Amino acid sequence: MSNSASESPTEVLVPADCWKYLESSYIGRLAVINGSVPEIFPVNFMVIGGKVVFRTAAGTKLHALLSGTAVAFEADGLNAYATEVWSVVVKGRPGPFEGDPATLQEGPDRGPWQPGTKDHLVQIVPWEVSGRRFAVSPRTRWWPPQDFAADWL
Repeated sequence: MSNSASESPTEVLVPADCWKYLESSYIGRLAVINGSVPEIFPVNFMVIGGKVVFRTAAGTKLHALLSGTAVAFEADGLNAYATEVWSVVVKGRPGPFEGDPATLQEGPDRGPWQPGTKDHLVQIVPWEVSGRRFAVSPRTRWWPPQDFAADWL
């Protein structure tokens, strides 16, 4: 991949690289359909056996997950120098975690941010995993903001 700011190509990641990035992260966003309304929730997660696994409490998120409707999950990050970013999207079906909860390697950085009991372990069984990586463009390439009003007409 080129690091040239003028080029800044987007590299499409192979699934193995997508999983490596997911395994290196612990915070993502879960997108669900709640009735007919899309909802997005931040979640702390783990990758276990090619599945995204997270805890949740009863409520809107769990209700939407129990409907069996497809979900999307996204995590992203950047390298130590903030010169390269990545984004990975997992699409799949949610369901109860089928593994042994005692095997979960939950560390301090994987605990829920919000207080309360998270009694439900959920897994996303993926049918599609995609990702991309690209160099960060210098701010001079995107600042000052442009007026996009004409694009919405």
